[in-house]
Amino acid sequence: MRAALIKPILLLMVFFAISNSFAQYDPDLAKIQKNAYEDDPDVLLKKLTRIKSKITRPADKALYKRALAQYYIGVNNDANAFKVLKEAQKIYHAIDSTEAEMEIYRMLFNTIFYSEATSTDAWPYAEEYLKYAEASGNKEKMINAFLMQADYYQVEGKANVSLKFYRKALLLANQQNDRVSQSAVYTNLSLLFTDYLKMPDSALYYLKKDIPYLEKSGDLTDLSSNYANQAAAYSVLGDYKKAIEVSKTAFDLPIKKYRNKEKEIFAYRISTYYSELKDYKNAYQYLELSNKYHDSVKEEQQHAVIRDLETKYKTKEKELENKVLKGDMQTNRILLYTAIAIAIAIGSISALIIKNSRRKEKISRQEKIIDQQKLEKVLKDHELQSIDLLLEGQERERQRIANDLHDNLGSMLATLKMNFENLKMRKNGVDATEAMLFERTDELIEEAYHKVRRLAHTNNAGVLAAEGLIPAVKKLVDKISTPGKLEMQFIPYGFTKPLDNTLEIAIFRLIQELSTNIIKHSQATEATVQLTNHEDSINIIIEDNGVGFDPAQIKSDGMGIATIHQKIAQLKGTITIDSIPGKGATIIIELPL
Repeated sequence: MRAALIKPILLLMVFFAISNSFAQYDPDLAKIQKNAYEDDPDVLLKKLTRIKSKITRPADKALYKRALAQYYIGVNNDANAFKVLKEAQKIYHAIDSTEAEMEIYRMLFNTIFYSEATSTDAWPYAEEYLKYAEASGNKEKMINAFLMQADYYQVEGKANVSLKFYRKALLLANQQNDRVSQSAVYTNLSLLFTDYLKMPDSALYYLKKDIPYLEKSGDLTDLSSNYANQAAAYSVLGDYKKAIEVSKTAFDLPIKKYRNKEKEIFAYRISTYYSELKDYKNAYQYLELSNKYHDSVKEEQQHAVIRDLETKYKTKEKELENKVLKGDMQTNRILLYTAIAIAIAIGSISALIIKNSRRKEKISRQEKIIDQQKLEKVLKDHELQSIDLLLEGQERERQRIANDLHDNLGSMLATLKMNFENLKMRKNGVDATEAMLFERTDELIEEAYHKVRRLAHTNNAGVLAAEGLIPAVKKLVDKISTPGKLEMQFIPYGFTKPLDNTLEIAIFRLIQELSTNIIKHSQATEATVQLTNHEDSINIIIEDNGVGFDPAQIKSDGMGIATIHQKIAQLKGTITIDSIPGKGATIIIELPL
């Protein structure tokens, strides 16, 4: 679904890059290729069919295949697109047209990268194009190379490496004032921040920054992709109402190209967002609408196959007629080709009937999967409610113990100390040993009183007191910091009013648990706790310069990870752990308000 939305942007960049290199080709063919991205697939196929007989030179054959690949991409037939692009690449290589061959490499990379139609590795094409771009010294080509590198590493799960290449591409695009490239980088950065770095706020920043350019350009397909990515970011933030709003805006855009596919995708997404809001009536309506557009897409693909067969049949029929006129063919061979064409048509129609039957079966299976997912969600909600009750019970028990220590045992010790002081004042004539015993007993009572008081305050954690979350965390950090051993810094931002007391306690416990892990395991000399209030979410970032660790190697019950994950799940938040052995650790927690 994501590939269908962002592929047009990348293909547009390819065609802009080659728009000035058509002088060596047949003028009519060059014009068709230049407008291939904008044309409806049916219109493009008719143009190519009319001009095919004129194509004789190798360069024209390669350009024709490039335009034909655009047609196949337009009807979602990426397997055939890959095939004809490979044929074009071989022709350009044979005639030593390096620049054109490298542009084919870009198209091959994107076709492989955003399609499941082939298992071919996309990396060699990206690597070859990078060498070419570096050798040329052309900044526009370097932007394209960086984007290819970034896309590849993003899907490989190396988000930080991908981010580095996107930033390189954006820097060059800004220097060149290349708005097309800037727009492409903004789109891909938003996907990286949403899907991999789990920073939807950053994704929304780049997407909204790109809106004025997209509206000015008038490219509704790219604008639609932008709204789709905004909706995805809002859904990660849990703001499903906003996700529905921007998705409906995109759904209503008067898109011409890929229209039914786009509407199928948006209707399905809106259905899922309504489902998250438990508005199952609207969810079902949009799911039905998605299925309707899905059927339309399938019909378009079937019509494309039939048109392709008709074109081949008419071409073959014309060839047969010419050969009959020249006396090169016999009647029996005409009949044979006709029979073959009819057999192909019958086979194709049968295949379409079978596909339609299978599609209905698939829809039925999808409906069952949706019902199963709803049941799993109910069970998950029940599990989270149980965890919530458990944590609330633990907190109440902490408070009860603290109150008992402070009010009962603390009061008893204070009374004992006061009575003992009176006893000391009445002592007369005691020897040195007894006097020392009096002093020692007094010291023990004093020590016991202070220990009970500290224990009561530790259980209350300072969060329930009038000062609130920020002073409590500051007090915790000050207590942990040890000059010359561990310097810990606390940076709060945006806390102009108190939060709900239960949430403040939960946040404090998370920071306390993670700070304890730093002391026990990290061997760090510096650490930072950042606490930011975004009005609709709380962001916690805890960093240290310690020995680091491999997150994949941590046991689920080690370092309190299981408890931390339970607390965050109960709060409907997310946690990201970024650490490499020897490089310290960064833990990012997002909690919705």
